[in-house]
Amino acid sequence: MATYGISSYGASTGISSSEIKNLALFELGFVDEIDFTDLTNETVKKVNRIYSTTLLYVLSNYPWRFILKRAELTDRSNATDSNKYQYNYVTPVNMLTIRTLYYDADYSSPIKEYETYPKFINTDATRAFIWYSSIVDEDEFPTYFVDYFKYKLAVDLCFNLTGDNNLLGNLFKMEQAMLISAKNIDAKQNKTRIIRSSPFLAIRG
Repeated sequence: MATYGISSYGASTGISSSEIKNLALFELGFVDEIDFTDLTNETVKKVNRIYSTTLLYVLSNYPWRFILKRAELTDRSNATDSNKYQYNYVTPVNMLTIRTLYYDADYSSPIKEYETYPKFINTDATRAFIWYSSIVDEDEFPTYFVDYFKYKLAVDLCFNLTGDNNLLGNLFKMEQAMLISAKNIDAKQNKTRIIRSSPFLAIRG
């Protein structure tokens, strides 16, 4: 079988967290780049306090296709008496949020009865396949996501760093517009699909 992923729209940028932070600061009127390795810098401290929270919120609040992954949960153990269901499945270490849990490898039959915990899922299913949003490094972010996220970060930092309500209002409008644009581009990405053996593929051979 072969697995096909996202289209060229989703090509990663190779960008770093420091570069994203500076892009947000440029939108706030900062002229020069800031060295984010200087942990004594007050601006660095303020940005770093906000950055991770904003990023995790943005990644988990929408099913971005560039972070969607599928996997079979193979690490299973019997649950304790205190659990509602029979089995505990260890979740992927890079999982951010669960989108859907399935009984089958074709991802066609959703599991509706389960409970989630920080590192495992409790369910009666004897096999479990998960569709989830994963945590990825910044260098895997596609351009359309960076173009949106820099505005979201700028909005969250604006009042703390500038105190300018007019700028905040303008940035909020841009952030909303870029969010719509990013979602539209993201929706055009090819869903990961599995192509199985068939007579047609054999003929194409």
